[in-house]
Amino acid sequence: MAIVGIDAVTYGVSELKKGKAFYADFGLNKKSVTANRAVFDAQDGSQIILKKRGDKTLPPAFQRGNGVREVTWGVSSKADLGRIKKEMLKDREVIEDKDGTLHFMDPAGVPLAFRKTQRKKLKNPGRTDINAPQAASRVDERAIYYQKAKPLTVGHIVFNVPDLKAQQNFYVKRLGFVITDHYVGRGVFLRVAPSANHHSVFFLEDEAGKTSINHIGFGVRDIHELLAGGMVFTGKGWKTAVGPGRHIVSSCYFWYFNNPAGGNSEYFCDEDYCTPDWKVGRFNPAPETFAEWALEDGIKKFSGLPPTRTKQDAK
Repeated sequence: MAIVGIDAVTYGVSELKKGKAFYADFGLNKKSVTANRAVFDAQDGSQIILKKRGDKTLPPAFQRGNGVREVTWGVSSKADLGRIKKEMLKDREVIEDKDGTLHFMDPAGVPLAFRKTQRKKLKNPGRTDINAPQAASRVDERAIYYQKAKPLTVGHIVFNVPDLKAQQNFYVKRLGFVITDHYVGRGVFLRVAPSANHHSVFFLEDEAGKTSINHIGFGVRDIHELLAGGMVFTGKGWKTAVGPGRHIVSSCYFWYFNNPAGGNSEYFCDEDYCTPDWKVGRFNPAPETFAEWALEDGIKKFSGLPPTRTKQDAK
């Protein structure tokens, strides 16, 4: 089944105003905003959808308070939707919209949707030119700076779940996800295809036996955009959960923020890309495995001269 990645994540929130302010400051594009609903998208068209918690179109909540109410995965074709529908109907209810979107629950009670992807290919995702001794890739040019972050994609989602094995079996055996790495006895990292970014979904076993949203990761171009974005974002009053730092598993840089819509939101970059030749790792779920290094409470922007050009300007 050709799953492309996350197409949309829908939240149920008590205060739309605060959620809208968070994602606008975070750097997503406002696609549509009404009194009861707001849609934001990343540069590739993957979306964050905010609805009021009492909205009758929302699937049932799997946790108290604000939080994710549905994860929509994009697939390559209608034929993929047909295969998913046939597989899911073996043991669970599937609701199909007029446009062919499928809705059903995973074993942890997380509502899922599958649709023909609405993501678009990025025309200019950008790249970082880093000079090293005797290896100059940026010549007769000053370095590029960012005024803020503009996330390229909704890259991955992480849930705390009551039964790790059940989640792994469902996503791998029934939906075709691929195991990338393990936190031994505690978590599993899964990617959507044999050749894909390190993980599209990550499950952590919850000691209390409950399902909840942990965080959503938004991919940015490079470490410079991540740091600039985080400094600008915290300068607007939003609180750091942890970071910036660099993960051991997945190799990516990160910066996590408390999200009033539920869980945390993360800027990340420089993630491992895996093929069928990738060797699955088994890591001890300890603090020293979480990060090579990390700051606990962000960093502050120096209030000096503003940068004169940004990578977004070069798009």
